[in-house]
Amino acid sequence: MKNYLMLMLCIATFFACTKEDESSLIEDLSKNNWKKTSILISVDSTTANPSDTIPNILVTPSDCAKDNEWIFIASNNTFKLDEGATKCNSGDPQIKDEGILEELNNGNSLRVDGNGTNEIWEIESRSASSFRVSYFAKNASNKTVKFRVTFSKI
Repeated sequence: MKNYLMLMLCIATFFACTKEDESSLIEDLSKNNWKKTSILISVDSTTANPSDTIPNILVTPSDCAKDNEWIFIASNNTFKLDEGATKCNSGDPQIKDEGILEELNNGNSLRVDGNGTNEIWEIESRSASSFRVSYFAKNASNKTVKFRVTFSKI
């Protein structure tokens, strides 16, 4: 009986100390390809606004950009931005951008650094079918503004 209790105690201790494997942000994102479905650009902001009352302009991706695919690769922490079937310029390469990914702030932020992209995305929400990020970058007028982008699973 003592041996049985010791065996049960050892088994219970082993399972109590075993952590469930949690996938990282990049691993989760790499399970699908993604496209931008909504882009909000702040009208006049260069700093974070906790009350989120910044007036925003909704930007609809152009027809040629709607089929662009963001591909996240967990095995080497990289990304690719594929032009999709409809190119904005026939001379554009199929891979518009590619580079490295780095999780920051315990997976609450993602550094996206490529040939044309150098941003730190704050993860605002995430589900199995979409995620939303915000980051600061230059707009068409070369002014630093806040972007809020929603990606949807393809």
